[in-house]
This record gives sequence, structure tokens and C-alpha cells, in this order.
Amino acid sequence: MKKKLHRKLRQGALNTALCLLCAAACVLTVVAADYLESKYDWQLDYSFNNITTQGEATENLLDSLTRDVRMYAVFSDGSEDSQLIALLNRYQARTPHITWSQENLTRNPLLLQLASSYGDDSAVNSDCLIIRCEETGRTRVLTAEDYIERTYDFEQGMYRITGWQYEKSISEAILYVTADSLPRMQLLSGHGELDEASTTVMEDYLTSANYDLFRVNLLTDGAPDPDAPLMILSPTKDLSETELQMLTDYVQAGGDLFITVSYTDPDELPNFYALYRLYGFEPIPGLVLEDEARTDAYYESIPNLTPKMLATDATGTLVAGGYDWLILAGARALETPTQQDSALSVYVALESTEGAYIRTLGAGSTVSIERQADDRTGPFALALCASRVFDGGQNSRAFIIGNDSMFLDNWMYAYTYSGELLLQVSQYLQGKPPVDLDILSRPAVRQQLNVSNVAAPVVLLTLLPMLVAVLAVAVLLPRRHL
Repeated sequence: MKKKLHRKLRQGALNTALCLLCAAACVLTVVAADYLESKYDWQLDYSFNNITTQGEATENLLDSLTRDVRMYAVFSDGSEDSQLIALLNRYQARTPHITWSQENLTRNPLLLQLASSYGDDSAVNSDCLIIRCEETGRTRVLTAEDYIERTYDFEQGMYRITGWQYEKSISEAILYVTADSLPRMQLLSGHGELDEASTTVMEDYLTSANYDLFRVNLLTDGAPDPDAPLMILSPTKDLSETELQMLTDYVQAGGDLFITVSYTDPDELPNFYALYRLYGFEPIPGLVLEDEARTDAYYESIPNLTPKMLATDATGTLVAGGYDWLILAGARALETPTQQDSALSVYVALESTEGAYIRTLGAGSTVSIERQADDRTGPFALALCASRVFDGGQNSRAFIIGNDSMFLDNWMYAYTYSGELLLQVSQYLQGKPPVDLDILSRPAVRQQLNVSNVAAPVVLLTLLPMLVAVLAVAVLLPRRHL
């Protein structure tokens, strides 16, 4: 009896051990498979838009990396982005130069310090991706907005989410933080130009397009670098004679200019105007207003112009693609050259309608914006592209626009093509495109199934229940007497 009991206990212990070993083997198999899938990118993407699948451009970028990149996926508890995590695993599996980890700001607040080189600590929030290259010292912070592609719906008059661009945003950010050099833009300071607080949105937009921006004060930093375009953003104080000479030397060496003027800027800036006349234009005093009857030429009220975009070297691509919807909230007209100059070429890029007029709203004048009999009428040039060849053969280009608000507000970038214009002009002045990878966005919405011939589905749906009924009768009839 005891031997039999002992045998049963031993057999039971053996069975239990075998079950535990099988369970442990299953757990280890799952853990090992998960590790191998993540490490060697064995996971398959069965999503309808292949959102976590890398394209050829990304694979070429990762295969050519020589610098290490560290990525921190910051999530608040319960808000993890599974698509982003799957894609980051693929990046890490592709190259040893990419590593990433999931973080939480409450447990690792030191991540905020990584954004200091990015320029905006507020971008590091509870849900973002921090991409850092220690060798170059560059950091890029991506948020949910960077993964969204919007397309303007002209019928509804609004933008709609049409795609996801996880791969494009992450790959371009990696290229930005690891690049040997970046296209640069200089911002003139020291003359009451738009300050850093005003240009934050514009600078963030250019930085996200992989431009390197820095401010230049002529008195403390010396002459600008002619290899990088100079942005002169609505100055309110004039240049000194020395500064004018420095800028003249800059453009004669082939330096390019991006100039904005506002209708609120003072008109007594003789040295700035002398620089402007090199490119054949002067700002016209006053505010441009559209004819109230031309509802297609303004947005909501007559000071908010929606100008016509003309094809120039800077805007031709936008016109061809239909990316010409802009809002100039308060615009100033530009006087175009009246005398021929063989060394100068000037083209109108943005234009008002012939019904537009100019109102002078300064001190001592009426504050009414209604058309007066003596008002100057359009059409007016609202933006110009200019190119001047100097005696030494250097060619200096300039883009001049009579408005700055279109580049300073997030709403403008979201609901108009201000951002596209800014990038096209920057490319025109640089003479080369910014860092941009040819990566298509993934569709955000699954396309509906279109059936060209509905007869076959209707017949099939009709026959199926009839077939079931026939089979049921065939089965039940023999059993009716049971």
C-alpha cells in the first residue's frame, strides 16, 4: 500500500515537473521569439497602409549611417503609440547606430535638458519622440502633429487628415541630427526687426525642414556670410551708413535676401530703402484693401487679402501644384521699377485684384477703411522676386513680401500654404533644396470597396438563404416522423 502511494506521489511529482517544464519552455519560446522579432525585424506588417514598413529611402539612410543616434519615446502612462513603437523597433533592428527606449517624464525629468539645443523646451511633453546625436550635438523633438498629413478640402473649406507620415518625419529627423552640414538662414537683428518671441513659429517650421537658423547683429557680429540667405523681417529702425555698406558688400558678394515689410512699419528708413532700390522696389505707404464685392479676393474681411499667385522662379512649383491659397492679414503694396535696368530682373509673385485700393491710416488721416475718391487703385504687387547681377558677375537674389503675419502664426501654416511658400522661397534663395526624403505618407483612411457590377452580389445574397432553406428541408423531411 505504501509502495503504491509512493509510486503515485512520485508519478504526480514527475507530471507536475513536466507541466512546469513545458510551461517554462513555452514562456521562453515566446520571449525568445519576441526578442528575435524586435532585434532582427522579423515582424510582418499586415496593416492596410503598411504604416510600420520602411521604404527604400529609409533603408538607404540607415545603411549609410556612421553616427550613433539615440531616441527617447516619451509616453504618459496608458497612451503608448503602438504604431510608433513598432516602427522604432524596425529602425533599431536595421542598424546598430540606432537605439531607442521608452520613457516617462515623471520618472526621468532630465529629458527636458535634451531639448535645450532644440530651442523649445515646451516641445518636450508627455507624448513626444526625442532624437539626439551626441557627435553633432543636434536634437529634434517630434510630436503627434509631425506625424499627420493634412490636405485642403476646397469644397468644405477646411483641411482634413489624409495620411500618416511617421516614417518621413523620423527619417528626416535622423538625417537632420546626423548631417555633416545643414542649409543655413541668417536673421538680421538690431533694427527693431521681429524678435525671437514673434518668429518662434516660423523658426520652428524652418528648423523642422532641417534649416540651421542664427541671428546676426552687424555691429557685434560683423558682415553676414554671403553663402547663407539673410532674412530682414520688418525693421522699424534704420541702418547706419556703416551697416548699409556692410549689407551692400554682402549682396555684391552674392548674398541673397528674404525681406518682409509691414504696413505698420515707418516710412522714414532711407538706408533700408536704398538697399531695397538695388532690387527695384520701394514699399508704398498705407494698407491694401480689397473691393468688398470681390469676395474671392479676401477672407472674412477686406484687410485679409487672398492674393493671386503668379509663376516665378520661387513660386512656379506652387502654382503648378495648386498650392496658392494664402491669407495676407494686413498687406503693404510694393512699387515696381519704372526704368529699365539690364542688370536687374523683377517679377511679381503675389498680386491683388484691380479693385483693390490703398488707405493711409497714419496720424492726421482718416481711420475709415472705406474707399475714398482719391485712393490709389490696383492691381498692386504684394510680393516680388528679384535678381541683380553686379559688376563682378555675382548674382544676388531677393524675395520681398508686403506682409509678415502669414509666417508667424500656426493657424496660417495649418490652413493656408504659407509654409509651402516659405520653404519654396528658401530653396530659391539657397539654390538647392532643403533636406527632404522622398517618402510617401501612408493613407489615413482605408479606401471604400467600389463594386462596378452590383448584379452578382445581389444574386449571391439572394441565393444563399434559399440554398440554406433547401438544405434544411432536405435534412428535416426524412426526420419528420422521428
